[in-house]
Amino acid sequence: MQMKDCRCLVTSFEPLNFPPNIEECAQRCMKDGYVDVEDILELPEANNKTEQHVRNIVRKDDKRRFALRESRGILQIKATQGHSLEVLKLELKPVTHYTEVRCAVHGTRIRNWESIKSKGISKMGRKHIHFAQGERGVKSGFPPYCDMAIEVDVKKAMNDGIKFYISENDVVLTEGRNGHILPKYFKKAYKINTREELPF
Repeated sequence: MQMKDCRCLVTSFEPLNFPPNIEECAQRCMKDGYVDVEDILELPEANNKTEQHVRNIVRKDDKRRFALRESRGILQIKATQGHSLEVLKLELKPVTHYTEVRCAVHGTRIRNWESIKSKGISKMGRKHIHFAQGERGVKSGFPPYCDMAIEVDVKKAMNDGIKFYISENDVVLTEGRNGHILPKYFKKAYKINTREELPF
């Protein structure tokens, strides 16, 4: 999804007051143009709107500017008419040494942990797996709805040939290997609220 497509997704959905942070929304888009509704609604700027608000507005939209689907039990939305649906091409800086990354923390939900600790972190149809360079106080790369975090050993992964990049807004990105970062690269996994570490 290009910048103009994500701008349409956010600004033309005025009844929802979607957040104006266009770049961050675009980075979360799937290859086919879909983005998780919860990624948008969990942002403070969404003003406590719900998935039902989204469903109602899409249903009543005579122009059919948006499409909904459910994937893995998660509601997703995309802009439909007149959009190229290409992934936003970010300016990415290749990481040449692991010390360039302060840390790489992936936020997720505990409900996904059983699958992740078995199969690893998946890019799930996106271009990259996203990591924040920290947990608290970061503006990008760490979705606010997450209740657990996984810290990845960038040094170990890079030693095995996995490439990392840093985006303009300081998000660490990787395609992993075959779209995954395997559990052998996990440094630790923990619940955010209690700091309880999870075995893997």
